[in-house]
Amino acid sequence: MKLMKKTLFLTAIVCFALHSEIRSQDIHFSQYWLTPLVQNPSHAGSEEHMRTILNYRDQWKSIGTPYRTVNASFDMALSKAAQKTGYWAGGIQVFNDKAGESEMGQLQANLNIAYHVNTGESSTLGAGLMVGYTQRTLNYDGLKWGSQFDGYAYNSTLSPGELTGSDKSNYIDLGAGLLWKYKKGERYMTGNDQRQATLGVALFHPHQPDYSFNETGDKLNMKMVLHGDMLLGIPNTNLSIVPGFIYYSQGKLNQLNLGAQFRYLLKQESNYTGFESGRAVSLGGHFRAKDAFIASILLELGPLHIGASYDINVSALENASSGRGGYEIGLKYMIDNPLLRGSARRY
Repeated sequence: MKLMKKTLFLTAIVCFALHSEIRSQDIHFSQYWLTPLVQNPSHAGSEEHMRTILNYRDQWKSIGTPYRTVNASFDMALSKAAQKTGYWAGGIQVFNDKAGESEMGQLQANLNIAYHVNTGESSTLGAGLMVGYTQRTLNYDGLKWGSQFDGYAYNSTLSPGELTGSDKSNYIDLGAGLLWKYKKGERYMTGNDQRQATLGVALFHPHQPDYSFNETGDKLNMKMVLHGDMLLGIPNTNLSIVPGFIYYSQGKLNQLNLGAQFRYLLKQESNYTGFESGRAVSLGGHFRAKDAFIASILLELGPLHIGASYDINVSALENASSGRGGYEIGLKYMIDNPLLRGSARRY
């Protein structure tokens, strides 16, 4: 029975890749706060420091061969004296995704550019563009089809009775977005009345590229992303509340993540560098509607941020997964931006 569950699950995934009636969905991470360029091209340079991020996601190991996604990004402001009218920023991102026994893979490299306008003493409005190149691959040799189940077990001698096509597909990808950011207030233990907020919207695949393996002309649906988060310090305490959400819409597929983290400041940041001595820990949970509860932790150790999360599946797939959705690890490292040295910082 367990083999039958896995076989049916893998068959559904391959149908997802090969047939035009079911459209492809992009990669996603539960810790969306640690994947800024995945969510919105205008996130490039949204922090004043140079930012390097690595992410790893492992999913559905309890059902069969897991889905694994690796993401790496780097972004920074490109203009000096960013406290004036605005500044240019840029970023690069590369991700690789492997799905199940079919090894259905996606390797994509993106270049991002953004411009952030200073709309006030404490706020900016940024616009960003992304252009990327994608290669998709599929290994038919590792597939097991429902038609090869003889009533007792999998039988490789039985014909799968399925049409197969090319094992590679390539296309150019595009994206654009807007990002509003606000930051004001005392960030140290003596006050902790800080208020931070971001709100963004992004559109990916506006040209709907052909992503099919079998030359059927299947088009990749446009994806819209709406996201926002806040950091609300509780005055005269070490505590802050960090609520946030992200919403995806791609064809007939929709996804909403909603939740919050509670941040405890262990040690205040340096008055000079802004991050070198700061220490904090955040614990929280988010709910991915109709799918999973996401438990998360984030450690801020000066310039290094370490995040981890685990998805507890609560959808109909729980019968096959036993609730074990998958885990993620994210690393963010910030470096003082040399282009901003000698100029006053905005925040």
